[in-house]
Amino acid sequence: MIVLSTETLHRLLGEQGKIYIAYSGGMDSHVLLHCVMTQLSSDLRSRVSAIHIHHGLSDNADAWALHCQTICDGYQIPLFNERVTLDTHQSLEEQARRKRYEVFERYLEGGDVLLQGHHANDQAETLLFRLERGTGWRGIQGIPAQRPLGLGQLWRPLLTISRQALTEYAQQQSLHWIEDESNADVRFRRNFIRHQVIEPWEENDGALMAQVAKSAEFMQSEGRVIERLIRTTLQAHINETGGLNLASLPIDERAFWLSGYLKEQNISLTQAQLSAIVAMFYGAQSKQPLYQTSGYRLVRYNEHLHVLPEERLPVLGALKKRVWFEREFDRIRCSEAVELKSRPEGERLLLANGKHRSLKKWLQDQRIPIWWRDHLPYIYQTDTLVAIGDLWQHPEAVLTVEWQRNERLCWPN
Repeated sequence: MIVLSTETLHRLLGEQGKIYIAYSGGMDSHVLLHCVMTQLSSDLRSRVSAIHIHHGLSDNADAWALHCQTICDGYQIPLFNERVTLDTHQSLEEQARRKRYEVFERYLEGGDVLLQGHHANDQAETLLFRLERGTGWRGIQGIPAQRPLGLGQLWRPLLTISRQALTEYAQQQSLHWIEDESNADVRFRRNFIRHQVIEPWEENDGALMAQVAKSAEFMQSEGRVIERLIRTTLQAHINETGGLNLASLPIDERAFWLSGYLKEQNISLTQAQLSAIVAMFYGAQSKQPLYQTSGYRLVRYNEHLHVLPEERLPVLGALKKRVWFEREFDRIRCSEAVELKSRPEGERLLLANGKHRSLKKWLQDQRIPIWWRDHLPYIYQTDTLVAIGDLWQHPEAVLTVEWQRNERLCWPN
């Protein structure tokens, strides 16, 4: 018998929160859906909806979506069928996973919970897959039973239950599910691990999956303690603007502390990525290394590592007199009507002492971080640059500039 922990669900679920089931139509998610609809109270069942992701990779994908709709109609719950588009020139597994979670995040609001049907065999596959690829102590903790997702929470209530136990339950309850033919294709590494490694291993030890799942729980419990200790220790290496002091890290522990620092910024890296970042940011000191990927950038400034949002074009336009002009990283207000334009090339600034200085040299003199230089408010009256935020103003300009930066784009001292 498979019994869901309603205590855990109540703890994660907001007072008006919704319950979403990630429903592929396969056996795992159907068992989960059946448990939810037969074990929860009528009040909780009234909050249940299912989400089906149509990847469009199989000729049977439309039939699977129809099957899911039929099952959900039988339970009298809404089904949201979401189509995603994948690039066949990139890793389909990784893309499909990323697209799924992007969809889930769009649905989840504060107090909502998404349930997924991952089980103990999935946990074992993940552990072996990560060990083969190369991982650290976080990776060998495997799949978490619960974690934040978007504005809501993700919960995997079947994570300690073996696939064999789910199969027996599904058969006892006469459930009908679809079989994804791609799951048998051992060209995919996870499928190879599942069919060529775990299944023979499990035949030799029927309790293996439960043991692996319990070991993962132990490692996750110990991992939470380690994370707290890391956060406490890291504070001594982080400056007032959130930068990590690279020079203060012990040589043989750099990767460990870098990983801990980035984890606090919700950045997870593979061992290969982490090694590359260590090599990059401890390389030639005269260079300004940049690690850039979707969602964030890593930069080194004054021997400190900073995490920045991904690069965006600065917002430009006309400023009305005494009206705040809001931008992503700052806001500006002027006593006169002016215009924000892009950073000028070849500009020479007239300083208060009557001398001229090239804009490029002036930015260096002021120690303006490179990532801020294009985002400074270059304020014009007609075609004349009259101010740069509240950092410089043309001696003949008659205006008052107020400039307030927010914390989204750091400004190191």
